[in-house]
Amino acid sequence: MFISKHFWNYVKRYLQSTQSLLPSFHITRCTEHFCKAFSALNSNKLFPIPSWIPKFSEPAYPFDMKPPSYQTITSIIRRMKASTSPCPLDKISIICFKRCPYLRSFLTEIIRVIWLSGRVPPEWKKAATILIHKKGSTDDPANFRPITLESVPLKIFTSCLRNSMFNFLKKNNFIENQIQKGFTSNISGTIEHTSFMSHVIDKARIKQRSLVITLLDLKNAFGEVHHNLIKSVLSYHHIPSHVQALISNLYLDFKTSIITEEFQTPAISVRRGVLQGDCLSPLLFNLCFNTFIQFIKAEKYQHLGFSVHDGSDRMFQPVHWFQFADDAAVITSGEKENQTLLNCFTRWCQWANFVIRVDKCVSFGVKKYSTRSIQFQPKLLIDKQLVPPVKNGESFKYLGRYFDFDMTNELHKSKLLSLFSTLMKGIDDLPLHPKNKLVVYHRYVLSKVSWHFTVADIPRAWVTENLNNPVSRYIRS
Repeated sequence: MFISKHFWNYVKRYLQSTQSLLPSFHITRCTEHFCKAFSALNSNKLFPIPSWIPKFSEPAYPFDMKPPSYQTITSIIRRMKASTSPCPLDKISIICFKRCPYLRSFLTEIIRVIWLSGRVPPEWKKAATILIHKKGSTDDPANFRPITLESVPLKIFTSCLRNSMFNFLKKNNFIENQIQKGFTSNISGTIEHTSFMSHVIDKARIKQRSLVITLLDLKNAFGEVHHNLIKSVLSYHHIPSHVQALISNLYLDFKTSIITEEFQTPAISVRRGVLQGDCLSPLLFNLCFNTFIQFIKAEKYQHLGFSVHDGSDRMFQPVHWFQFADDAAVITSGEKENQTLLNCFTRWCQWANFVIRVDKCVSFGVKKYSTRSIQFQPKLLIDKQLVPPVKNGESFKYLGRYFDFDMTNELHKSKLLSLFSTLMKGIDDLPLHPKNKLVVYHRYVLSKVSWHFTVADIPRAWVTENLNNPVSRYIRS
């Protein structure tokens, strides 16, 4: 009965090991770390737009300054998942607004007042932050990703603000979606970038052409966004001053508490970064990065990329940069061109106050040697530090997919085998009726492995031989 009514709770409890992922540090260390992480660095620094970043022309379509209507707010509420976690501080669930039109009407009036006055209620600017383990020791707070659980009414309000801003930017062609694929609706950016990168590597290898790829990593990208940078970037994109003031007021005296199973820290002021978990944050981050994308869209940088041909040898516009949120990949036809773009990125990061973690970056190269293509190790520098190259025969990972010189997908295959055996053994050990075990297999296992089949080209014959047979043995037993 429990598994039929609460399937995913059962799966999380008995199949997903969470004990090793919980923080093991004390409240004092946690408070000190996040007080430092959220504190403003050089709070008086201004970010005037440099002359080398192209300016936008005046908008052809004005910003719609009308407050959100009841229909707009209702549409946003209906699209929000019922499983959305409420803020632990007020415990208001989205389900209340989904089921009660009167509450939606009351919320509409509140949002209209906030929209016109430009002031967010102090009660909405109190949040709770949970910690999701990334990798590394659980003793270090830096190894956890902070996810902020805001009040549901604030999420609805910032969704309205995000939609109005995005519509304005899209109509005026101020936002770019050919290079930046992250957080863009109706675009499967991960699949597009990974598929195109696979195509580029295959072209370089088969056609014996030179190719250099560099993956870039920013330190705590979302958490390093300076609030004064947001103001400058909003002005750069011609966002009306009233909306700018509204966003500034949102971050003014915003506080959050870190909550774990063991403790809850005192409220910490958020004076730096955009909050992961806030509906407006992805757009604000993209707008900051859009200033760099506008910089490298110039023809003198665009031609540095890798030229792609179709079957008729017709040449398309060179590909020189992939961006998905903060995950960047530089793609050029040689080391010199790649180094030029890396210098541009370093220059922009110095202006925007972002820090490049050179030790986490990687470079990958293909070149012609005699009558064949070989992998080589490029020598590229960022801040006079050598970018670690991918060793010959090894692979690199971008947006969840592994890439190597031969594009064999061997790492995906080995991970699939390990994942399948772990999951099937875990299901087999559960104290369940065989019928329920089949339900867990059908609903849980297939969802866990579908990603690998989406991004990697894994032959059906390999799946039949290596996955179907072991699964069949478990099912028969």
